[in-house]
Amino acid sequence: MTEPVNAGGPRKRPIAYVISLVAIGIMVVHIVDPTLEIDGTTLALAAIAVVPWLGDLFESIELPGGTKLQYRQLQERIDATEQRTQEVRQAADDAARQARVALVTSGSESIPGGSPAEKVAQLTQAFTELRRSEPSSPGRTYREEQIFAELVRLTPQLTDMDLPAALGSDDGGTRLTAYARLYAKPEGQYLNALVEAALTEEMHFNQYWAFHAVGAVIDTVGPGRVELSTIRRLRQGLALIPEDSDRARTLRAVLARVDYGAA
Repeated sequence: MTEPVNAGGPRKRPIAYVISLVAIGIMVVHIVDPTLEIDGTTLALAAIAVVPWLGDLFESIELPGGTKLQYRQLQERIDATEQRTQEVRQAADDAARQARVALVTSGSESIPGGSPAEKVAQLTQAFTELRRSEPSSPGRTYREEQIFAELVRLTPQLTDMDLPAALGSDDGGTRLTAYARLYAKPEGQYLNALVEAALTEEMHFNQYWAFHAVGAVIDTVGPGRVELSTIRRLRQGLALIPEDSDRARTLRAVLARVDYGAA
């Protein structure tokens, strides 16, 4: 959502200072010369000097000669363009993350030896160790994506996976295995447990993929068959997430599908 335009905000004040100082300087030069009088040009420069500070009060100001400065409209267009650019960039980043996971998932064996259960245990431990030993960074996120992609490939091979227990686990790596399993193999009977786990998830990386798993399960059961209480719970959870985060964008996309299915 675009914030209301505030011409005196911290981001705009340096530009406002420059415009005002330059215009005042030219105005002073214009009136210092004894041969010059205070005329329309001087008044126009004076108007330019104060326009940056009056953006909240006037939609436009008309100068001598008919020139009209649409200050607030121009600023609003600039802000709207910046917002759209940011949204496009964020959507491209989300698409790239999902593409990287899909690429690893469709690849050949990445962890040699052992049964699927043993490999999943290795990945769970690797995720926990990674979160413990490395600070948040693009490099850590990339490695986390690789681990998640391997879990997406391996967890459907587990025949005795206790999904309710995994979703309610205190260990972030174990919860990630549940999200990966339901992302790869959506099962409608776990939707409510998954939604609750996703909304109470403390790790941002985990929550991002938990919401993608919620979307996959909803697509499987059909948006029109999702209980109203579940939709309300998702909407309540959305209000608690920073609106410009990748997690909020993912959850809004899920809710959009539910709303469309209910229409």
